[in-house]
Amino acid sequence: MSSAGLALQQAMRGALIADPALLALLGGAHVYDEVPRGAPPHYVEFTAIETRDWSTMADPGLEHFVSLAVRGNGRGRKHAEEICAAVGAVLDGATLALAGHRLVNLHMVFWSVMKSGQTYGATLRFRAATEPL
Repeated sequence: MSSAGLALQQAMRGALIADPALLALLGGAHVYDEVPRGAPPHYVEFTAIETRDWSTMADPGLEHFVSLAVRGNGRGRKHAEEICAAVGAVLDGATLALAGHRLVNLHMVFWSVMKSGQTYGATLRFRAATEPL
């Protein structure tokens, strides 16, 4: 059986790169687990997945906190906020198919836009619950 966290990440990435509005903001399918060298300046990166036992007496389950980072070279907050809104529109409340697992729910916990040097970036966090099939 595959890892629930990995299956969740793969499904989330698939949903993100299938969204034309997000692709337009990023300039392509720039959603990565590991950012390749020479990647364009606007991208979304999976930075962490924290998994906890969420089982009940009768049923096994896992709770996942998935962190994403938005990186860019924009000097304005607006573009980073637009990317966060697009990611949220795709993933918040999404019903995704996971290999070997069932997604119970997926919700955005928060997003935060911040300045780093001369550019703006963002951090997003999602909470998901999964059960094995």
